[in-house]
Amino acid sequence: MKMYWIMAAGLCLAFYFLGRSHAEVKIVKEQVEVIRYVEKKKANILARPNAGRSELLKLMHNGKL
Repeated sequence: MKMYWIMAAGLCLAFYFLGRSHAEVKIVKEQVEVIRYVEKKKANILARPNAGRSELLKLMHNGKL
């Protein structure tokens, strides 16, 4: 009977660590996607004609940059 409890506990731990590693991979992928999104937005803003320092500061304070 004890053997079944030990095996069940072992399986629970294995599933816990497996799920945790998948969650970490998902978090890293989401962070990479956010970085790509921010870089695209920055490139679009900087590509606009006459994007001066004051305009860029305004956009930054408004949360668009």
